[in-house]
Amino acid sequence: MRKLLTVVLAGSAGAVAWLGAQQTPPNPQPPPPQPQPQVTFRLEADYIEVDAVVTDAKGVLVRDLKREDFEVLEDKKPQNIDVFSLVDIPLERADRPLYRPAGVEPDVVSNDKEIEGRIYVLLLDGNHVTPPDSYLVKKAARQFIDQYMGANDLASVVHASTGPAELNQEFTSSKPRLRAAVDKFIGEKVRSKALNVLDYMTQRSGRGFDPGESRDPHMLERAAKADATLDAIMRVSRYMAGIRGRRKAVLLFSEGIDFNINDTVGPRTTALLGNPFGDNTPNEALHAAGIRDHMQTMYEVATRANVAIYSVDPRGIASEADSLLQVSGIPDGVAADVGALTSSLREELRRELGTLRTFAEVTGGVAAVGSNDFDAAFRRVVQDNSSYYVLGYHPPELKHDGKFHDITVRVKRPGVEVRARKGYYAVKDAKAEAVPPSDPTVELLNSPMPLTGLNLRMTTSTLKGTAPNVRVPITVEVAGKDIAVDPKNESLANTVRLTYVALDLSGNVKAKGFKTMDVPIKADTRQTIADRGLRLVMEIELPPGRYQLRVAGHEALGGRTGSVFWDLDVPDFTKPPLIMSHLAISSAVASRMPTGYDAPSLKELLPGPPTAIRDFTRDDLLAVFADVYDNDARLHSVDLSATVRSEDGTKVFVVREERNSRDAATGRGAYGYVARIPLKDLVPGRYILSVEARSRLGGDPAMREVQFSVK
Repeated sequence: MRKLLTVVLAGSAGAVAWLGAQQTPPNPQPPPPQPQPQVTFRLEADYIEVDAVVTDAKGVLVRDLKREDFEVLEDKKPQNIDVFSLVDIPLERADRPLYRPAGVEPDVVSNDKEIEGRIYVLLLDGNHVTPPDSYLVKKAARQFIDQYMGANDLASVVHASTGPAELNQEFTSSKPRLRAAVDKFIGEKVRSKALNVLDYMTQRSGRGFDPGESRDPHMLERAAKADATLDAIMRVSRYMAGIRGRRKAVLLFSEGIDFNINDTVGPRTTALLGNPFGDNTPNEALHAAGIRDHMQTMYEVATRANVAIYSVDPRGIASEADSLLQVSGIPDGVAADVGALTSSLREELRRELGTLRTFAEVTGGVAAVGSNDFDAAFRRVVQDNSSYYVLGYHPPELKHDGKFHDITVRVKRPGVEVRARKGYYAVKDAKAEAVPPSDPTVELLNSPMPLTGLNLRMTTSTLKGTAPNVRVPITVEVAGKDIAVDPKNESLANTVRLTYVALDLSGNVKAKGFKTMDVPIKADTRQTIADRGLRLVMEIELPPGRYQLRVAGHEALGGRTGSVFWDLDVPDFTKPPLIMSHLAISSAVASRMPTGYDAPSLKELLPGPPTAIRDFTRDDLLAVFADVYDNDARLHSVDLSATVRSEDGTKVFVVREERNSRDAATGRGAYGYVARIPLKDLVPGRYILSVEARSRLGGDPAMREVQFSVK
């Protein structure tokens, strides 16, 4: 990555003259809650992690076990337990204002807390869901998201289909984003092989269904879809392989692999039919063997990554009825052995559901098939991923033989039950481990999720740029307590390096680079940084679209690293009649944080540097900025307002002004709106700040909201 700029900080004296001098009262923080075991990201070829649920005779989790209470055996040989921790995760519900049915999506992301929730991947198998059943997948997946995901959980949505990667959603705790990704699902399963055979036999010979005939015009597509789904499971497993300290659950919404992988003979060619496929008839048995091998590799990857698959057939108990409906739907006049056709359809269903059960059994999950009680299945998923022990070890004789290696977990305490996965498949012909990158931030950017260590806080805004690009100001704040100093060497400065990358939803890099902030040597400035932290405001350009912005930090002296990820929506400011930028907020107290500025466009628009702080004191004064872009060429007026509401919806602050469209037609082509909000009259609590623009020509208003709190 090329180096773009080195920012040298000169201190923060006189940073907030625009608001007047104010004193910051002491703000003692309550002791933090006891964190869950730390989630880390590191790939090791010789590390095995297994999760164990230990319950008493009443099924209650046993929480007081120690490392020495456990025994782990691999292939009946005792292993030394190198990693041990108890994970006991509460199900947190999202906190929302009383007057709203849903909370406000946060505009700030931070890594000041360890990942404290469960980790889910919702894998939507479009390859093996019929188009009419698409709504069942959406309904079941949304049920899990809305009712069973806690506010402290992280989940991603992956579409296993021929659709674009833009359908997917990276790890997030935002339920609206997860629901939006689920709602794009479309099933693409091909028609039943048995019904294809019926059509084929009827058209070719006039005979009805022949259960001995195995020709299938969709065979190659069916095999390709089976391989595509197995590839998707492997990609997800590899992506999560380096995550430690949490159980990793894949919820596979699928009707099951619909290829007969047990076929060892292939299609037969009868004298009556000849060879309608030509001289090079695709051999179903060869494809079945390939899929079996592929499935074995998938098991190796998933069990090695300690990924548990929870299979969910969205049809529930209707799966058998659906098969029989296909029989009853045969057109009149078509000769068919209905009994044989029904039997073949049921055999197809049995094989499909069998793959779902096997996926779960081999990886340590549970299969929810043949039942409409998804609540029971989802409760089991949450239970399995909430309370368990994490045991990690390095086998002294790790073999790369591709074989299954048995794992047995025992507890020395009598009267308890242990549930753990049964083992793992070793990787065949393992390649040598890659050399770790010299820049520690690169590994963090490759992690599936953000990691703590160096505490970071980030917010973004958007401004119209040179078409087709949009300017994206990025504010990153580093916790002062994490920036090390050497008390024995006052002349030794520190350096904080921030590396960033913006990925589109296909995983393509659209912007990248790094910034370096040199911590000043002067003692008074060092103390200011230690007390208040360090801020960098930078800017990148991106075309309209959806991205994931990843920023990783590294401070040189202490070696701390950390990362934050942000789902970034870059709007197209040229299309709607009236559209607003994302909000940028500054405050008097927050402006005292030493700041490196590399976003000159935003610096000219706000009276102080933008901040990612959203917890303020009553002696503070906020300034909120928004650009409003008016694309209606007619002469008119626009009403702009900023409103603050308390938790019960009461308006506690309102400021309004009117603008003429001629103002937007000159200069930057936008209404640059700044509202100042004093906090002295607000009681401690949570508030929602809304900025709205409404054209007097009518139409939908443009609005942005931010939630903040006052102490």
